[in-house]
Formats: sequence, structure tokens, C-alpha cells
Amino acid sequence: MDDQNDAAYAGEDAAPEPDAFLSGLTEDQRAFATDNGWRTAESVFSDFHALQDQLSSAVMLPGESASSDEKAAFYQDVSKSWTPENGYRFDLPEGLAEDFPYDQGFAEEASGWFQEAGLHPEAAQKLHDRWVGKMADHFAANTEAAHVTDQKQAEATQAAHQALIKEYGAPDSDGYQNVVAKADRAMTGLKANGIDLSGWFSEKGALTAAGADGLQQVADPTAVKLLAFIHDSALAEDGLPGLNTGGNGTNPFASDSLSLKEQSEMLERNPAKARQMILAAGRDPALFRL
Repeated sequence: MDDQNDAAYAGEDAAPEPDAFLSGLTEDQRAFATDNGWRTAESVFSDFHALQDQLSSAVMLPGESASSDEKAAFYQDVSKSWTPENGYRFDLPEGLAEDFPYDQGFAEEASGWFQEAGLHPEAAQKLHDRWVGKMADHFAANTEAAHVTDQKQAEATQAAHQALIKEYGAPDSDGYQNVVAKADRAMTGLKANGIDLSGWFSEKGALTAAGADGLQQVADPTAVKLLAFIHDSALAEDGLPGLNTGGNGTNPFASDSLSLKEQSEMLERNPAKARQMILAAGRDPALFRL
């Protein structure tokens, strides 16, 4: 009798057999329990407690009915975990040209934007690389265009130089030196009278753009010929006013002028121009043996 009671008590405390737990479930429940490895009620409760622990620290996405403000607040809260407090530190993409003008100031400004938007560092780096890549493409295209322009200008100036040599002689010859000097004086004289042709000639391709030294080069010999013609025409009595002046912008033959050295040089170098300047000063060329 005692043995039977002991067996009964032992049966009450013993865990139910796995098959006994599954046998009390429907067919669908048994399949679900088997897939999750549940053979006893204890295993079910153990997994449930573990799931509760996970859910307590899980991040729940806003539902479809959440407002824009709720979604923004959720993202702002989540992004705090990865947004760097001291800003992003970007690595430069590979393959950039050595002379690429990387804009560190703008990168720092963009870093502030990315931080405000709560971008993940990897996403921020990708945007940075796309921006740098775009700028690198523009830089390469502009560099190539500038190279082509410089090459064309060099070819044009060389062709113009050769054309002037062919017509007026070698660069150290009187013919070449005179036509260049006339063109330069005409350009200077016109500019002094408010007619600056340098920009106009540059737009037409007759002169190159000014270099780092501020000087322009002749790209079309026609420009030199035109200026030389203006110079010579200005020496006539009905020529352009203002060109009949000396190097300092004044007429050395004026009655109140004491520029005797400049008068002597002008009389010797260019008697025709000296005569015109004497007449422009209202004086008699015979006084100067002309």
C-alpha cells in the first residue's frame, strides 16, 4: 500500500512526457510546437520569457497611421545612437587628381547638415564621395577645356607672329618693329581717349586673354595692321584728336612746354608727326625748320 502511494505522489511531481504535451494539441498546434522545438509546457514558457526580454529593448517602428511628426521624432531618437557628436570625418575617394581643389570648408559645412539630418556615418560618407566625384568630373572637364583653349591660343599667336614676319620681316627688323610700335601707340592713345579696344579684340579672337602678367598676345595679324593704320591716319591733319601727344600725354611743342629733349627726339625720329603736333599746338613748323 505504501509503495503504491509513493508511486502516485511521484507521478504527480514528475514532468509530463513530451508526447503527452503534444497529444493534447490540435494538428496545427503540434506542427507549430514542433517547428519551434516545444515538447513541453516548460519549454513554451521559457521561450515566452526570453521573447519578453527581447521586446522590452526592441525598437518599434511607427505604424502606418503615425503622423509625420511622430515619424520624425522616432527617426531623431533612433539616429542619436549613431550620429557623431563632433561631426563626421570623411575619407577622400581614391583616384582624385593631385591638384584637385578639395573644399575642406564646404566639407565641414556639409558635415553639419548631415549631423542635423541624423545620417548614419556610412550614408554620410557615400554622399560625400558622390559630391566629391561630381566636383572631380567638373574639375577634369574644366582643366581639359582650359588646356585646349591655351593650345589653340598658342597656335593662333604663333601663326600671327609668322604672318607678321612674312610681311614685315624678322622680329628685329625695322619693318616689324615699326608696325608693332605703331599698333601699341595707337592702342594706348585710343585708350587714353576712352576707347579701350583690348576687350573687344579679345572677344573677336584678335588678342588673347590677358595672362598672369596682364599682357595680351596678338592672335590675328589683322589687329596689328588695323592699329597701325589708325596710328598713321591719326598723324594726318584731320586725324583723331588726342593721338597727337607725346609719351606723357602732353604736346611737347605747346607754347608753354619746356620738353626740349622730347621735341628734338620727335623731330629726328618722326618729322611728319612732329609737324602735326606743332600745328596742333598752334605754332609755325618753320620755327622748327620744317
